[in-house]
Amino acid sequence: MTNRKKLIVVSALVVCGAAWYAFRPERLFINKTVNEALPVASAQPLASANTQPVVLAAGSFHDGAHKTSGMATIYQLPEGKRVLRLTNFETSNGPDVRVFLVAANDATDNDTVKRAGYISLGSLKGNVGDQNYDLPANVDLQKYRAATIWCNRFSVNFGTAPLQASTSQASLTTLASGHFHGVAHETQGAATIYQLPDGKRLLRLTEFKTSNGPDVQVYLVAANDANDSDTVKKAGFAPVGALKGNQGDQNYELSANLDLSKYHAVTIWCRRFGVNFATAPLAMHN
Repeated sequence: MTNRKKLIVVSALVVCGAAWYAFRPERLFINKTVNEALPVASAQPLASANTQPVVLAAGSFHDGAHKTSGMATIYQLPEGKRVLRLTNFETSNGPDVRVFLVAANDATDNDTVKRAGYISLGSLKGNVGDQNYDLPANVDLQKYRAATIWCNRFSVNFGTAPLQASTSQASLTTLASGHFHGVAHETQGAATIYQLPDGKRLLRLTEFKTSNGPDVQVYLVAANDANDSDTVKKAGFAPVGALKGNQGDQNYELSANLDLSKYHAVTIWCRRFGVNFATAPLAMHN
């Protein structure tokens, strides 16, 4: 065999190998089955009344590019962790398939997933069977309302389950809400105070973005708004806690004795320099 023929053969083998790796055609005929149980907490305090997982949202899969069936359910476990569980699940196998939560009510095509935005929960453990995926602690289930099986290599939506909030999740009561405006720093996002079914109150920042800085705190301010730093100092404030991050959705538990008829604004405050980064005036909800 001449050197030229050898080079052609080697090149052909390389191309075939690359094509095989990209498409993995054998996976179309080989199922990977998993059978995971729903996680349970390793230990529960004896005084704890809530020892069972709580369903936060659920929905059935419909086909996308491939026939897909089964249920997607989001549980909150007794220790607070949230899990997406797929049951009676079946779809096609393929290369680099992921599980996404999508910021849309549903996704019947590929473009919806790309446009809406998504959070990856990890690689699909198996194309058949029951399986669990941990949710990041800061995922906002009011924003991410669908579970999609996504082929990352070819950007294809295999199938999607639109998620409906359960009665307990839907019973969140909005007490007050408003949008941030910049003061010393450009800031965006919404601030919402919720009352949870158990009576606790929560301040939630969503689509939030501001500058980073030293010793930045979240305050509730006893004023309708604060367009400067002096207003915060003169009106008085209730510290909620250190800012968890200068970007992203985040939650802050409010003190049980906090009087929301007095505190009408949320301020991002740099305590080291006494500077109001931004404020969200809060409108009360009936």
